[in-house]
Amino acid sequence: MSPRPYLRKPILFAILTFTLAMLASVAIIIKLDESAKQQEHLLAYDLARSQAASLQNNIYSALSASYALAAMVADSDGRVRHFGRFADKILQYHPQIAALYLAPDGITSEVAPIEWRNNGLGIDLLSDPVRKTEAQLAKDSHHLTLAGPLPLTNGSTGIIARLPVYLEDAIDANKPAQFWGLISAAIDLKTILADAELSNLSERGYDYELSRLHPGTQLRQVIQKSAGFTKTNYVSYTIKLPNAEWTLDLVPKNSVIHNKSLLLYSSLGLLFSLMLACLVKLLFETREQRKNLKKIVAKRTAELAQRETDLRHAQSISKTGSYSIADSPHEWYYSDEARRLLGYANGSKIDCANLMHRTHPDDIQAVKNFWNQVQAGEDAGIEHRIILDGEVRWLHSQYDAQSVKRMGTVQDITERKHAEEDLRIAAIAFEGQEGMVITDEHRCILRVNHAFTRITGYSREEALGKQTSLLKSGLHGASYYEDMGKQLEANDYWQGEIWNRRKNGEVYPEWLTITAVKNSSGKVVNYVATMLDITQRKATEAKLEHLAYHDPLTGLANRRLLIDRLQHSLLAKSRSNLYGAVLFLDLDNFKTINDSSGHGKGDMLLQVAAKRLAHSIRKGDTLARYGGDEFVLLLEELSDNIRETVIEVQMIVTKILADLRAPYDLEHNEYHSSASIGITLFDKQNTSAEELLKQVEVAMYEAKASGGNSFRFFDKDMLDIVSTRAALEADMRQGLLQEQFVLYYQPQVSSTGQVTGAEALVRWQHPQKGLVPPSDFIPLAEESGLILSLGAWILKTACAKLAEWQNSDDTKNRTLAVNVSARQFRQNDFVTLVLDNIDHHQIDASKLKLELTESLLVDNVEATIDKMNQLKTRGVGFSLDDFGTGYSSLSYLKRLPLDQLKIDQSFVRDILSNNNDAVITKTIIALGQSLGLAVIAEGVETIGQRDFLQQQGCLSYQGYLYGKPSADLR
Repeated sequence: MSPRPYLRKPILFAILTFTLAMLASVAIIIKLDESAKQQEHLLAYDLARSQAASLQNNIYSALSASYALAAMVADSDGRVRHFGRFADKILQYHPQIAALYLAPDGITSEVAPIEWRNNGLGIDLLSDPVRKTEAQLAKDSHHLTLAGPLPLTNGSTGIIARLPVYLEDAIDANKPAQFWGLISAAIDLKTILADAELSNLSERGYDYELSRLHPGTQLRQVIQKSAGFTKTNYVSYTIKLPNAEWTLDLVPKNSVIHNKSLLLYSSLGLLFSLMLACLVKLLFETREQRKNLKKIVAKRTAELAQRETDLRHAQSISKTGSYSIADSPHEWYYSDEARRLLGYANGSKIDCANLMHRTHPDDIQAVKNFWNQVQAGEDAGIEHRIILDGEVRWLHSQYDAQSVKRMGTVQDITERKHAEEDLRIAAIAFEGQEGMVITDEHRCILRVNHAFTRITGYSREEALGKQTSLLKSGLHGASYYEDMGKQLEANDYWQGEIWNRRKNGEVYPEWLTITAVKNSSGKVVNYVATMLDITQRKATEAKLEHLAYHDPLTGLANRRLLIDRLQHSLLAKSRSNLYGAVLFLDLDNFKTINDSSGHGKGDMLLQVAAKRLAHSIRKGDTLARYGGDEFVLLLEELSDNIRETVIEVQMIVTKILADLRAPYDLEHNEYHSSASIGITLFDKQNTSAEELLKQVEVAMYEAKASGGNSFRFFDKDMLDIVSTRAALEADMRQGLLQEQFVLYYQPQVSSTGQVTGAEALVRWQHPQKGLVPPSDFIPLAEESGLILSLGAWILKTACAKLAEWQNSDDTKNRTLAVNVSARQFRQNDFVTLVLDNIDHHQIDASKLKLELTESLLVDNVEATIDKMNQLKTRGVGFSLDDFGTGYSSLSYLKRLPLDQLKIDQSFVRDILSNNNDAVITKTIIALGQSLGLAVIAEGVETIGQRDFLQQQGCLSYQGYLYGKPSADLR
């Protein structure tokens, strides 16, 4: 028998209700669907009729031109004059018509417009196999006929209207009209359809197809349709045309939406039916459950009464005192146990004042707050101390304001407090940062703390009952543990460093202290061990040792470790005949990348380069970061034959150069770099590590001087070059301090010969060497970084010269061009430096022109444009120097706020004899004109060069033809 028989009837009623509701829902949904489809069909049919009428009107409008032309032929009795002018007028009013033909006796003889005359003249329309069907039909029926769609002679698609012309006898009206010929109108189908706006049907939610039955094949020919048209559930409308019927079919696009709506209605009907069925079922179940609920309530009431009786009995056994408040808030009733705990005799009066005399001074305020809460009718609880006969006792008082009698309890918790204090002290001591283990005399684990679990990975349950050998790592032999036992036995104490094993198998270092605990008879009963995980300390020591000998950025050996290994290798060479090699590597253009893109990108490039170098060396070789962008590679045990050694080193170096030339992808930005490598070989001959490093550095500078991306073996003559370079750099630093540099000015003139300005060119007046040309010291200044100090001095001096020119009417309109190196421009304070000089010398900023090189466009173009715009706002001009010799990006060029392009003198020099130079020069001038930039040519030395440039549109010149650079510009 079912445990819930009363549910059978509700389920039956629910099923019946669900069935009836579903039937009603289906009927409603079917009715709604039929109504929606009928409405949709009517809307589609009305739209098809509207569009068909528009298309039919457009076609008949175009056909009316044929009737106008036929009327002209009839009026002129078949002798047509001025056909071209009349036809052109018709074509103006009927743009749908592509061409009009006259075909007397069926042979085309006239056509308009003129461009159609090359095609379609001289065709016998009544005999031509393609055209005769509609032409003969028109002649026989005396009515206009349509042919097509078909290809027109101009390559488009159209329809052809054939209108027969019959002339009546002017004398005898009863005489039958004579066939004169045909008038043909070629109608552009694309224009007709566009005017009818069939394509708008897709926007209005319909796919469509326009078709006709081919008169010859009786097959359906599609004239135009939308991409999504499918011939299902469509509406058709027939368009009546002369001797033809076209059909327009429409299909609503929202069929899917309609289906979704149908699905939604069905879902709602199902949901409604289910809800109604559930409601009926719940109503019946509620009625049945109400009867059972009365029985359950009676049973639970009896059980509750018994539990309350048991609870009162248990409270009496616990000997916990109680108190209650009578009707008056000043009347309190205390049980005998409560009086005993508080120290009052039976029958004595207890009030708040009396209790305060026995309360511990530190707890008086807390007790007062407790009683205030009680008197306010709030729940309250407190643990406090009282003093009875000189002894401090702890009491716990609890008051329940919600109880019927507003009762409270008081309990002596002195012993619990003492136990808690002892446990707290023991727990703090035991649960420290150090792991603790307590074992019996047989080293069986009795207790562990949380630190033990954290260090070893073993939980308390896993460790208890196990031997301490559970933690053995296996790295110490039996003698190690025997010695530990002997020391414990002799001293009751052992301390030291030991390797143990965690639960996960990891071996770790530990500082262990073991103390033996003896009983009163002197027998060991326990061992207490404290352990400290020193893994981090060991790792820190190893890391400090690694940092002392390795580069923190790349992880490679540092200079200290390199020299140590090099000295060791030289010592080993005294006992070996094998050659070794030292490679000194410096990254090319690293300073440019570092300055333009930031030190973060520079560090990333160094790390990638270090990884590539590490993959290029052999096992046992030493790779070190020597400093900055310099690396040193120590190759040992190469060969005992010097020729074979050189070949092997060349192979290694070639691979390194190829690896370092590959693009660097740094945070999705591509950078390029290469390397210059110096090489020196060594054998067992006495040579110091410092001497080898000096030699290989000299060779590296020789490779860099050759253009970079190359290598050089050490040659003793290189030392002289390096010494000379170092001396020149020292002289240059002294020259900057002693102001040995001077500015020369080369005039810039217009096409009329007028001096419009000058270019500032730096010269070095050396006290011993005389006038040093820029080609000798500018590259050195770039490499050494002195270009920043030199550039600042040039800018300051140039601004002072502009201030001097402004005070003279003859020179106040002159401009002064100052060359700025890429490295100087990329300095963060460059804009501030320029503006400070302008403000200090109080010059017109528009007279200062900064000449930049194309190398600025290689990296960080956005920062370059930003700085230029800041200076441009103040009026500073910009000229792109040596244009065409470097990296020219038109996409960046159009964004740069330039004023002028300067044609490099290498193009001007042979402009009259070298066609390539002439073409390049013309292109630069044309480019400048198209971008709205002025163009100036440097290196103009002859009148012929000047005349050629002037003919091409270059109107500014600079060169020896107008004057050499001099200290005073006149």
